[in-house]
Amino acid sequence: MKLLGSAGSPFVRKVRVIAAEKNVPIDYVVQRPNVPGSPVPQLNPLGKIPLLVLENGEVVYDSVVIGEYLDGLKPGPSLVPADFPGRIAVKRFEALGDGLAEIAVTISHDLGPMNDPERRAEWMPRQHGKLQRTLATYEQSIQGRTWLHGDQFSLADICAGYALFYLDQVLADVDWRGQYPGLVPYAQRLAERPSFVVTAPAKA
Repeated sequence: MKLLGSAGSPFVRKVRVIAAEKNVPIDYVVQRPNVPGSPVPQLNPLGKIPLLVLENGEVVYDSVVIGEYLDGLKPGPSLVPADFPGRIAVKRFEALGDGLAEIAVTISHDLGPMNDPERRAEWMPRQHGKLQRTLATYEQSIQGRTWLHGDQFSLADICAGYALFYLDQVLADVDWRGQYPGLVPYAQRLAERPSFVVTAPAKA
């Protein structure tokens, strides 16, 4: 299997962490979708990464579906609980992490109303408000716990980790460790896991 993506995409790292946790071998191919001649638009009509090319040529996208596919390839370790309430709880945390990463991408890539100063002046505080509420939710959720759901590391923690570390990468002025100190030990546990170590972006 081949995973197409780029180092700048937080969602690519998410998938790579999942593959590492499941011990599923994948060939990571650096491929930016906006480069002339990129095969990404032909493989994914949306022209987005990550995408996973299976041995039979079938293509799986996006990160949520790829993650579910990788988790289902092997019985253990399971990253999503089998029981329905547990599954929904973990998938809700996945939505929270993915949303946090999406906000960071939007702000850092200036995807808001750049050409309208008045609209942007109203838009930016709303985005930062989303960041702060999400970070506060994470701090509250991890209080007194090792992992976000149950007693085991899960997809919920993968999504929290890749999103938090992406903030470090593109929005360094957001001092989430200083504002939410309850997240610091948790983030350190995540950073020390081999799956996060091997997928860490190269420092400039």
